Amino acid sequence: MQRQRDYFIDIIKIYACILVVLGHFAQSMLKAQIVSESMFFEWFIQTIYYFHVPLFFICSGYLFQKYSVVSTFSQWKNNFLKKLIALGVPYLVFSTITWGLKSLFSSAVNEQAHGYFESIFLSPISPYWYLYALILIFLIMPTFFNKKIVYISLTIAFALKVITFLPIEISIYAINTVMQNLIWFVLGMCLCVFKPFGYIKPIVQRIIAISLSVVFVVFSVLLCAYDVELTAVSFLMGLIGCASTVIFAVLFSDIDIVKSISLSLSKYTMPVFLMHTIFAAGLRAVLFKVGITNSLIHIVSGLAISFIGPVITTIIMERIKYLDFVLYPNKYLKINFRGKNNGKKT
Repeated sequence: MQRQRDYFIDIIKIYACILVVLGHFAQSMLKAQIVSESMFFEWFIQTIYYFHVPLFFICSGYLFQKYSVVSTFSQWKNNFLKKLIALGVPYLVFSTITWGLKSLFSSAVNEQAHGYFESIFLSPISPYWYLYALILIFLIMPTFFNKKIVYISLTIAFALKVITFLPIEISIYAINTVMQNLIWFVLGMCLCVFKPFGYIKPIVQRIIAISLSVVFVVFSVLLCAYDVELTAVSFLMGLIGCASTVIFAVLFSDIDIVKSISLSLSKYTMPVFLMHTIFAAGLRAVLFKVGITNSLIHIVSGLAISFIGPVITTIIMERIKYLDFVLYPNKYLKINFRGKNNGKKT
């Protein structure tokens, strides 16, 4: 039986991916002094960082709960090995490429590279820390098989998040990143378990989504204007931003043309995530090398290559056997993982 696709997850992934690219690109333009600092850039960067990466964790948690079964040691071992390969291979490959480019062209990059071991295992290079964090979360998380596990996991994840609000320095990156992001992953799992949108009429969903969006935008402007950067406030803003995004995605997922577009584009979210900084930084270095400093040229060409470059590269890699192993290693390394979830094989 064919699995029913959750198009709203595709929509969220595409939206979050676009925001990640825009966030990194805006920061690179500021650091390279191609554009000047302004209230708009400060507001934009601060605002999207409230919720764009949490959206990725929510999607990952949702899909983990829907398609995996992890309640025994054997299931955990097989699932973790599967995730370790699926995430670890692209993490290691693209982190190494980025580290190498930063080291080789240190005079042309905005942030200098640390030692290789530190950059890979102790303090991951942006944006690949997300994959690093996911691997650690898969290491410790079971799937929900009863409501008690749901409530226990949610309580633990929330408690860990609250601890990060306290003036306590957690120097070990691996521990800190799990404490910071586990709550979003668990919320994604809860979304899969409870499926709340089936109980709310579409018109009510629209009202809630619009109201939350208005509240989010208004408070994001105020927080930026008054330079408020409290972690607890950022978490609350993230909850509001994620909630409104998820509801809007559910509403749009009923539109056929949106389904078609999201299905076509969602398969490129991972490649764009992995390669956008490499293409953008590479093009920026080339433009500077040939003496092009015009900000409009940098912005237009940089944004275009951030999306087009990874997509074209992925299409080429898929047509050459085994070359796309670095993107989809589990396509070639089949891992026997058996189980049932909602009556469907995983």
